[in-house]
Amino acid sequence: MKTKTISIYNIHELDERAQEKAHSDYLNNGFEYFWLDEWRDSLGKFCDLFGVSVVDWELRTDRRGDSYIKTDAEQANFRGIKAKDIIKKAPFYAYAVDEIMFQAFKQYAARHGDIKGAFQDAIDEALIWALNDMEYQESFEYFLEMAEENEWEYLEDGSSAWRCAA
Repeated sequence: MKTKTISIYNIHELDERAQEKAHSDYLNNGFEYFWLDEWRDSLGKFCDLFGVSVVDWELRTDRRGDSYIKTDAEQANFRGIKAKDIIKKAPFYAYAVDEIMFQAFKQYAARHGDIKGAFQDAIDEALIWALNDMEYQESFEYFLEMAEENEWEYLEDGSSAWRCAA
């Protein structure tokens, strides 16, 4: 039997290059947007208010222009709907994007009086909000905070020490 001793470091004990490697590994080995399920639920519930479904979506921080939300919304979904009736239902899920969508809807409807346009503006704002939030979660600053708060451990080169721990 062999016994080997390894040194384990927290993120702030690593040099800059090792921190960058740890961040890169964090992004490339299973990074997921933490609030994706809540975002999708809120988006779906907002669409439900109009009898609309989300049929497809994509969130891409690497190519923001390729991100989208597609719905099956048609003009018929908005006939007879008054902005005040929708606004009375806000917020419904208590997730940050709810307030973003309802504020966008309210402001657009007040300025233009167009319910379908207000709906689309709210959906567009939900997309922008999610992309901004994802970008923050991918940032080096956020990574450092998470590594410290969760007491993640690393080898000297920035590799995760979890594989070495027993």
